[in-house]
Amino acid sequence: MKSVLMIVQNFYPEIGSAGNRMKNVYLQLKRSGYEVTVITLKPSYPDQSLYQDNKFWDEKNIEEDVIRIKPNKVKRYTSNMGRRLLHYFEAMWLFIYTIIRLKKTYDYVFVTTPPIFPTIAALIAKRKMKAKLITDVRDLWPESLIGVGVFANKWILKSAFMLERQLYRHSDHIIINSPGFRDYIHAKGVKEETIQFIPNSLTGDELAVKNVFTPISESKIKVVYSGNIGLAQDLKKLINIAEALREHTQIEFTIIGYGYRTAEVEKEISAKGLANIKVINAMNRRVTLHEVSSAHIAYVSLVEKEVFNKVLPGKIIDYMCVGKPIVGDVAGRAKQVISEAKCGLVADSRNVDEISRHILTMARNQALREELGENGYVYAKQHFQWSKNIKGLINVLEA
Repeated sequence: MKSVLMIVQNFYPEIGSAGNRMKNVYLQLKRSGYEVTVITLKPSYPDQSLYQDNKFWDEKNIEEDVIRIKPNKVKRYTSNMGRRLLHYFEAMWLFIYTIIRLKKTYDYVFVTTPPIFPTIAALIAKRKMKAKLITDVRDLWPESLIGVGVFANKWILKSAFMLERQLYRHSDHIIINSPGFRDYIHAKGVKEETIQFIPNSLTGDELAVKNVFTPISESKIKVVYSGNIGLAQDLKKLINIAEALREHTQIEFTIIGYGYRTAEVEKEISAKGLANIKVINAMNRRVTLHEVSSAHIAYVSLVEKEVFNKVLPGKIIDYMCVGKPIVGDVAGRAKQVISEAKCGLVADSRNVDEISRHILTMARNQALREELGENGYVYAKQHFQWSKNIKGLINVLEA
């Protein structure tokens, strides 16, 4: 039996696409007969206290394969980028310390980024165990830090880019969750044949949620956004859209979210006196999918920066999973998938007026919503199932 050591900063039961992706990689490898050990942090994203609720711990037998390390300082993620970097550095040293003390060896080391700094532990594990290193790239970090324009310390960025080059150079295989990353990574000197695309995907149970929870009424049209309220999502534009549509009292907006800008978003909603938009606290994945399924329209956005044109947000796949039509403020890969799937309307101008018109168009046309939602669901079943897509990783391991 081949063995895999996973080094991941975000893991079950943490909410968010990173934790969910790593949980499913773990589960699929176990079901495929691999021995898997996960080294991860005690769950703290977006707030450690969230995980005192047992509803987040809904998977059986995972903990027997998990080594959890506990940072001394961080109980919740902070909006201060400097303090967040300190958290990343602390996690890096804890991962390294754990690897050095680990007596067992493994055939493969699997590491995921971002953040980039804990991958140093994976490079050490590769050398110590003489193992193959598989790197899972979920986002182009630190490239995306520059894209959101909030961090410009040239020495830390220089170190991060240097580490990124070393990581790619020493990886035996690289997994990407968006084809848009391929050219960027290939340009760093990585051979094309070592790059494998495995998108964020869905389980059979998740695909079965569709039609279980449906909209309660057509008299109120619910527009939902779910996921990270961070630097890359530009949810202030959604607030402006809600303000532009405030006289259309049948349309209500719900943000199910967490992250860097949650307090800022709530404050702006309050300052504008908007009664047609609200923020709901983070929930576990199952409940979040139920909430999205009970909405009429799903919304996705990314800031208008070139680096984010390569990204396919996981929430697009989740929206397809429950058959919701999508209104998008996106470009590049995200826009391409929505167009291919024929599952939504994307604003070419990316301004408030056009996005508002798309929402009104869907709100007034139930048949259109149902058609677009069904198209997305069919596309998700064809392209985004873990049981099919994990074979890409299995093939890498068996090769």
